[in-house]
Amino acid sequence: MLVYIIPFFVTFLSSIVYDVCKHNDKSAEILIFIGLYLYLTCLIGFRYMVGGDSFVYMSYFNSISNNGMFDISWDGDGDGGFQPFFAFLFSFAKTIYPSFIFFQILHILIINTCLFYFISQRSEYRFSVLFLFLLMFYINFTVEILRESLAVMVFLFNYKNLENNKWLKYYIGVFIAVMFHLSAIFLIFLPFLKFLKLNITYIIVLFIALLALNQLNYLFVFFENVEKINKKVNDYSEASYGWKSTVLFFVTRTLIPVGLLLWAKTKFNIAIKYEFLICVFGILGICSIFNTIIFTRFTNYIMPFYCIVLADILIPFFRLKIFTPGKLITTVTFVIMLFTYGYASFYWPERYYVKWVPYYSIFSYEAENDKFIDRNY
Repeated sequence: MLVYIIPFFVTFLSSIVYDVCKHNDKSAEILIFIGLYLYLTCLIGFRYMVGGDSFVYMSYFNSISNNGMFDISWDGDGDGGFQPFFAFLFSFAKTIYPSFIFFQILHILIINTCLFYFISQRSEYRFSVLFLFLLMFYINFTVEILRESLAVMVFLFNYKNLENNKWLKYYIGVFIAVMFHLSAIFLIFLPFLKFLKLNITYIIVLFIALLALNQLNYLFVFFENVEKINKKVNDYSEASYGWKSTVLFFVTRTLIPVGLLLWAKTKFNIAIKYEFLICVFGILGICSIFNTIIFTRFTNYIMPFYCIVLADILIPFFRLKIFTPGKLITTVTFVIMLFTYGYASFYWPERYYVKWVPYYSIFSYEAENDKFIDRNY
């Protein structure tokens, strides 16, 4: 457990020192940031049987041939197969070195490089954003949803095309993302929602979305003739985690982000970065009432942007040296966020963290003796 706590502690402490207190030591700041990159890369890259989905991918990796990177079968797993670009990456990794460890390292190098670069380019509060990344989605992205996390990374770099209305480049990027994971089909519809703003009209839209939940089945009719998508929709439609999960994701995807940012915008006239993405985030939270799994998967694409927006809103309030009602509200909201997002990340579905805790590395006794770690895969 300690190996996971270390980066949390370092990023939280660094956030206080460099983001909130504005301690000016660029060399130390860069050194810590690079150190966190290396630590997290080694932590995830050298893991042994950590992650439920990782175990499934490892089993499949060990079963495929290593006759060449172009000798791939896109029929893939029993759930309908991997998308072509991920299948190629899998085969490429096994061609280079026939151990799943190499794929783990390759995958985390891609994810960490993209995330750390994204943070450094998009926010001045790098440690606060990284702390929110670790809290909200990092472990899930790196040891569970290996395919979808790659699709999300494509979107992070494709967002500039969406922002600048470069539609041909944007949809090429969407195509690339879909070739890693089918959930990226959601990105096709984002340009049609760019008009959304955090205002009274948007609140009305949320209520309309809530009232129209029973009509969402018609949304998936468009994909009935696409076999793989239709099968995934049917599989996810049969899964249910109860009303507690519904409330949890409504709070974390709609109530907190919409409430906090609408308050910041209207009360303090703060410009909200990625405003329309936050609006979409809130709508997806409403839609998660209809189906938790499907619509919370779509929020994965917005989560990195949401972390940046939160840091941009929270840090200036924490920098205030005088006590104000606004600072009190921000502090209380932040504490609530820590608990709700932490619970959603590590305890949903029930006891989700047991697939990652305790941590074993490839240098452990268990790995050296090829011991099976029973995590109820």
